[in-house]
Amino acid sequence: PGGVATGLVSMPDGYVAPPPGTREIIGSATLQVCVPDAPLPPPFPTSRPYRSYLANMAVCPEARRRGVATSVIRYAERVSRLWGFDEMWLHVNIDNPNARALYESLGYEIDGEDPIWYLDRRYLMKRKLS
Repeated sequence: PGGVATGLVSMPDGYVAPPPGTREIIGSATLQVCVPDAPLPPPFPTSRPYRSYLANMAVCPEARRRGVATSVIRYAERVSRLWGFDEMWLHVNIDNPNARALYESLGYEIDGEDPIWYLDRRYLMKRKLS
């Protein structure tokens, strides 16, 4: 198991493109297959199933709040369905309320939280894909 999906999404309204002949990455993410809710990280065994998992979501500051993240996430959800998954999972840092609000607005719900001894604590979120 494993795998990564990449793809392009359309640019949001109001985005000013770079000059012709140049390219600019304004958003990216990693879609992989893993066990994000395993009690211990690999190589420790788990009986929990593999899941579609979105990681490393990033949008350049100039393109934020213009729909880029939503487009990337929705694209990842479509790929997840093509891979045969009916849910998509992700982590969001507890100290990132803007990202959490975005994920919640897209239908993601908190499923768990990193243990207290983690330095950068996160919520584990998931969404049923229809």
